[in-house]
Amino acid sequence: MNKSIMECYLEGWKKTFVYKGQTTRRELFLFILVNAVIILCIAGISYLCLVGFMADHTSRGGMMLVWAWFVYFPLQTFAPLILLAPIISLGIRRVHDTGRSGWWFGGALLVNLFVLPLILTGIHNAIVAITDDTSGQQITSVISMVLNSIAVFYTLWLCCLPTKTKAQH
Repeated sequence: MNKSIMECYLEGWKKTFVYKGQTTRRELFLFILVNAVIILCIAGISYLCLVGFMADHTSRGGMMLVWAWFVYFPLQTFAPLILLAPIISLGIRRVHDTGRSGWWFGGALLVNLFVLPLILTGIHNAIVAITDDTSGQQITSVISMVLNSIAVFYTLWLCCLPTKTKAQH
């Protein structure tokens, strides 16, 4: 059954707290894509309205700061928080679709949200004790990028696995 983009998007919101069942790759990535487009449209339209149309070239810098303070920063802060619950449920159902336990996705998410910051804080404190603060921050940021990249690629790989049909179980 081929669902439309809007059906996939709405189903993602309707099943926000449903962790049983399955979700296809198409449903997961269409939900993420539509939300990304919505967020970009909100940011772009608000930027054009506040900075492009309302400001002349002398007040453009100030209006950019107003836009950043009242639109961009709240959007950057609250959009991921709002999307966290549906993405978790979609990810867990997507992993069920590949024939694995939902903890493969949930565990990776817990590690990325809670364990990695603790590890990075410990590494930073150990490095700062040995070197100066600037070097410690630089080394910690490189380690952070590497570990977060590994976590993102693992999660992406997990969500891109092929669907297991009932005949393959």
